[in-house]
Amino acid sequence: MLHAIECAEGVCRLGDARIYYEIKDRSRAKWETEIIMEKWGEKFVDPAEISKNPENYILCFSFYDMKHLLDIKPEGGAYIYSSSEAFSEEQEFDFLRLHHWLNEFNLKVYGFKMVLKDGKLAPEFIKGYHASGHASKEDLRWIIEQIDPDVIIPVHTTNHEWFVENFEGVVVLEDGGSVEV
Repeated sequence: MLHAIECAEGVCRLGDARIYYEIKDRSRAKWETEIIMEKWGEKFVDPAEISKNPENYILCFSFYDMKHLLDIKPEGGAYIYSSSEAFSEEQEFDFLRLHHWLNEFNLKVYGFKMVLKDGKLAPEFIKGYHASGHASKEDLRWIIEQIDPDVIIPVHTTNHEWFVENFEGVVVLEDGGSVEV
């Protein structure tokens, strides 16, 4: 993604960031070799280096990256969860697994904790850590007022009515619907 932004803007945004060198059983994909390794090979850091000097790194790992902790073998540290809250039973189970991973490596958790609900462990999310990337109603109102569009088509929302109640020129489309501009 950073490469695409650089191509569009002509500005490298990688700066002091490093790229985690994932240990793989298979050969690297062609794009990884031709673009990533060739352009930013010196930016890669492997699990052994992180393990030797963990105080020098902040890792940005998703739930699916937790397996890399087996290669890094951290002995303590902090984990900050700032993504969306669980909204299904399956996702709650994912958090139980995440909780076990974090406990295994003695990582102090911020952003959620596991609590007993209805006889089973479930995640409880702590306010102030969530960073979804979604705009608040106040921000949406400000943006729309600044742009002053003739037509507003709400997408990626479960509350189309808020737009209809607060703005003129709102067109609400059914799923799969289209509008001619």
